[in-house]
Amino acid sequence: MTLEADVQQGWHDAIVEMYDIDLTGITNDPADIYYFTNQLKEDGTKVQWKGNVYEPLPILSAGYDRNTNGQIAQPTLTVANVLGTFSQVVRSFDDLVGGKVTRRRTLQKYLDGSPQADSLQEFPIDIFYIERKTQETALAITWQLSSILDLEGVKLPRRVITQNLCLWRYRSSECSYTGAPVFNSRDQVISNEGQTAQGIAALNAWKLADQRKAELRAAVQAYNQALGTQEATCAPFTLLDTKYSRTVAPLSFVSRGADGDAASDRYTARFNGAVVTLSQTYRQGKQREIFVGGISVQRKTYYYEIEQWGANPAGCIAAGNAVTTAAGAVTVAQTNLNNAEIALAAALAILPANDPLRLADVCGKRVSSCALRFPGQSLPFGGFPGANLTRS
Repeated sequence: MTLEADVQQGWHDAIVEMYDIDLTGITNDPADIYYFTNQLKEDGTKVQWKGNVYEPLPILSAGYDRNTNGQIAQPTLTVANVLGTFSQVVRSFDDLVGGKVTRRRTLQKYLDGSPQADSLQEFPIDIFYIERKTQETALAITWQLSSILDLEGVKLPRRVITQNLCLWRYRSSECSYTGAPVFNSRDQVISNEGQTAQGIAALNAWKLADQRKAELRAAVQAYNQALGTQEATCAPFTLLDTKYSRTVAPLSFVSRGADGDAASDRYTARFNGAVVTLSQTYRQGKQREIFVGGISVQRKTYYYEIEQWGANPAGCIAAGNAVTTAAGAVTVAQTNLNNAEIALAAALAILPANDPLRLADVCGKRVSSCALRFPGQSLPFGGFPGANLTRS
């Protein structure tokens, strides 16, 4: 049975209310997420849900009402503060303003460890943020919560759209750049001056890899040009010459296709003083008719265009050799690039995290800066929300 079906019954298990208090945005420590609940399981053990253990603590939250008049709910959260348990934390982190509070609710039978445990069965969650502390005593601390849309000082949209200026944090997950530390804020390659031996080795390894990339691009371009030359030179049938055969009757048949198809007919004609068979090498072109002695005489002289077709064997062989040579150059260039990239990865692997080279690697926050770090690729989505389309 699902949660929806359960709550439609005349009775159901107790509803367990749990709170996730996320302070990571305040403390910058991913471990600062706390789990509290006001309840224990029937056997006196702690509540577990979605793999998290919820510490039992007197906690009360109210004001999650939903209405249709447009007013956003502003719940309150009250936590026991016996012996000043929370006072030190509150003083250290500015009353926890900005902390994220998630209220979760499910039925007891769906909790982890229960026979019918199912972490997908829960009521819609409520997410609010701590806006201000309203009361602090020796017994309890109370905060007022606000929706993400109702926090003091929050502007929508959160990101200010500025043309041609990147707002992502450099090397963050949004930026997604993980390449070598090479460029300064002016998009210039960082100088070796003042760098450690490991930093200089990393810079030199990158420069070699960049050179190998350029060599590979040039080799591929030369290979494509060689292919084009081969295609043009080795075309199966190139018109070499055109002559005219004069006769008073159609050209004589040598053979006719079995089906009588005129396209299969083969003729003989005199070409350059020799009798040749018209085929793919010598083909009949247009037929010309000239009346002799006036129209009334109705005598005709026929002229046929005899076209000589063929390939350029010597040129084709040379073009093929050029393609083979160019393909070998591409293979060598690719191998050189692979070796250079392996050497670069090795140099970066031993470069300390606090090396001056890494500290000098700063993005200029311009479209040109991004294109320089992502050559030949699409720029990260949303990096330049107001910029025109760009090409690397």
